[in-house]
Amino acid sequence: QETLADHFKQYFTLQRANTPELRAAVYKIRFDVYCEELKYEKNCPKDCEQDKFDSYSQHILINHISSGRFAGCVRLVTPSEGNPAALFPFEECCLKSVNSLKFQKIAQDGRQFIGEISRLAVHQDYRRRKGEKNNAYGVDLNESLVVSADEQRIFPFIAVSLYLASAAIALEHNMKYVIVMMEPRLARLLARFGIRFAKIGQEMEYHGTRAMFYIDKNMLFDNLKPDLLELFNLVVRQLR
Repeated sequence: QETLADHFKQYFTLQRANTPELRAAVYKIRFDVYCEELKYEKNCPKDCEQDKFDSYSQHILINHISSGRFAGCVRLVTPSEGNPAALFPFEECCLKSVNSLKFQKIAQDGRQFIGEISRLAVHQDYRRRKGEKNNAYGVDLNESLVVSADEQRIFPFIAVSLYLASAAIALEHNMKYVIVMMEPRLARLLARFGIRFAKIGQEMEYHGTRAMFYIDKNMLFDNLKPDLLELFNLVVRQLR
């Protein structure tokens, strides 16, 4: 019987955006989603949504094989030991949400052991417009893209696979914790697949209702369902 990972790799590949050309593709997706479509960001240069955090981030793209187009992207912001004062995105935009005692607890070994998932964007052609068009992650398909019914069923896993890719890169960099500002309903969706984040912040309004969550290695592997664990292992192989 075909597994989720078997199904996924028929349609998508994940890769690091580790060249200027691939990073330009990341900034273009983010421009399309965050500037043009959702109007979250203003005054961006044409086709380039970029900020200071990009210089110390690991960037990931997901490629839709049949169309040859990039369907989405994410970054993991990774302050280095040599740059301990480097801010996380949440510290600039969402600091009031965070329970400072809980954050200090996970930061006690050093900020270089924390990565922040940020700027996850799924192009609108690969997510549902009605009901979900006001967010960047999406859980279904925009009917304008002509694909098979089988392919449509795998589209909700674009965002899931980008989260798994972020986790894979965090583990590769010996990070102990991954944090993210996200909508509680997205956290509930991810928990259904066994990706269980713990909430360490108050809900606040920032492009929708958001709160800070975190996950560590034990939380990831203790809860990941077998089909998602197989997908995670596929993601690791693709990123290699």
